[in-house]
Amino acid sequence: MFMKHSAKVFSLFSGFLLAGCSAGNMFPAAGDNPIKVESVPAGADVYVMGEKIGVTPMTVTHHDVFPNIYPSEKVSVYGRITLKKEGCLDFTRTVSGEISNNGLHAKLDCGVANPAPSADTVADVPRITQTVEQRLGKIRELLGKGLISDEEAKQARARILKDL
Repeated sequence: MFMKHSAKVFSLFSGFLLAGCSAGNMFPAAGDNPIKVESVPAGADVYVMGEKIGVTPMTVTHHDVFPNIYPSEKVSVYGRITLKKEGCLDFTRTVSGEISNNGLHAKLDCGVANPAPSADTVADVPRITQTVEQRLGKIRELLGKGLISDEEAKQARARILKDL
């Protein structure tokens, strides 16, 4: 009886494996799910591997972000999505597991170029006590770690030099 039951289980299991192999969409890999890309405000240009591929809101494939083959000069943009919108700072993120699963929801910085300082603005406090060299060094550090894009670094540098 055990052999008869084992044979049925084996037969079902084998059939299941064969069906899974022939019907490739039965169990899609996590990387097959598209990445939803949204921005506030909407209508930002979406760049993947340094190329514009659309406008938010849209979906991007993992293959677009992580191509198997790409030119060596594009290594700095591999795995990254950049959003660009006129009048806003560029927004760049490296695609992580969280972004793969939940999508990229970007709030673009489209504020006034030189907003009036407020008592609630904690981010402005360190700038007041740092020298220009320290502030520029921080930009180089963030750029070196890949936390900001070249364009964001240029914009930040321009803001620092404009304050002189």
